[in-house]
Amino acid sequence: MSDRDHAIEALEHLRTIQPPESGGSTIERHRQDAIKQVETLVAELEKSAQVEKSSDSVKTPDDWDDDEEWQDKLETAREKATISPSKGTLTTKTINGREYYYLQW
Repeated sequence: MSDRDHAIEALEHLRTIQPPESGGSTIERHRQDAIKQVETLVAELEKSAQVEKSSDSVKTPDDWDDDEEWQDKLETAREKATISPSKGTLTTKTINGREYYYLQW
């Protein structure tokens, strides 16, 4: 189960909580706050998943002779950063006409 799925499940559980008769307004206020926070978490996890999918489409730079070498360098960068292949986004930045590649997470 993905983090997003866990967050959606937590949201469903939060929505089913019924505050007790005594002191219910405080509990209900906290429950509503928690629902808003988890909804925000779900939205951020969805955005993160979309960014990861788009990062897979980064093509090999023209200066590199083969895709395998590029993939090896990318894998090495992830290993050095101690992040899994499904995490992080490869981004490019052009400075003074040169492209620089960054692994962000």
